[in-house]
Amino acid sequence: MKKKPIAILLLILLLVSVIITGCKSETATVSKPVDPSKLQKVVVAQPSGSGESWLPVYIADKLGYFKEDGLDVSFISFAGGPLVITSLLSGDSQFALTGYEQVMKTNEKGKSTKMIAATTVKHPWAILTSKDIKTIADLKGKTISGGMEGSSARAFVRAVMKYGGLNPNKDVQYVSLPPGGEIGALEKGQIAATFGGSKVKVDLQKRGYQVLVDLADPEQHRKVLGADEYPLYVIQVTDDYIKKNPGNVQKFTNAVVKAMIWENNHSSEEIVKVITSLYPNMDKNTLVDVIEDTKRTLSRDGYFTKEGHEAAVRLSLDVSMITKPLPMESVVDESFLKKAHQKYDK
Repeated sequence: MKKKPIAILLLILLLVSVIITGCKSETATVSKPVDPSKLQKVVVAQPSGSGESWLPVYIADKLGYFKEDGLDVSFISFAGGPLVITSLLSGDSQFALTGYEQVMKTNEKGKSTKMIAATTVKHPWAILTSKDIKTIADLKGKTISGGMEGSSARAFVRAVMKYGGLNPNKDVQYVSLPPGGEIGALEKGQIAATFGGSKVKVDLQKRGYQVLVDLADPEQHRKVLGADEYPLYVIQVTDDYIKKNPGNVQKFTNAVVKAMIWENNHSSEEIVKVITSLYPNMDKNTLVDVIEDTKRTLSRDGYFTKEGHEAAVRLSLDVSMITKPLPMESVVDESFLKKAHQKYDK
């Protein structure tokens, strides 16, 4: 009779052990606490609003991967890509979340910078319109939310107008609106269309607006850009910072690659739990839809391709962001990316 209480006790201990082990496995992806005094401070410049297509960077921050690698990362936001570049070149920020075309334009102007990783493998943007617009040609004489002059957003909108047979210099007018401003502008009839990534796309579709062009669709991506790949969202660093602080660049890249691996192995629902604080005004179900759509264009490893580079060159030439082709090696440095994958690809 005495054996029964002992058996029950052993069973309880076994269950406790399983629960503890399960808890450990759930938190294994979150880094361990790090002494703040030992961290190197770096600033990341980004366009206003948390761009879902830079998802691995935000995951690395939220899961503590930057701190795990010895970096104290803070983010500073600007109204558009050109101002992000200004911050990077002035030294106010050490890393920039920007567009592929911006890097080429910067380098053509004699400011040597490199892309160290791409967070998208395809161009993720769409053109969304008011309900009376059926074709790109219907936008003639209309006003479009197209980002800042000289930005990647403006380059995209101009390329779509040209693809649709319009003259992007004469047939439409452009305005630059703050994130979220396109909703009110569409409702008031101040604009007929806007560009946007997954967040804007999902939100406006739920409000009854329509997608006119969606580069997340492989067929449309091919038709508009003439390629299956286009690494629009990238991480940019100056050559000077790379030369003087290669250790910090490697640490940053390590954290982003680790976040990519985590992202590749987790559901949209699990990702939302990590980044939900970045979108305080968006309900959970909508955010899951945004991440699902975003995943269609994200890079799984951060590498660049010749096809993607050539597509970016063609678009940049077409909309006069650059005046001549630039070789891929003049704007891309994958050395840190390769070392990060050697560390984590096991």
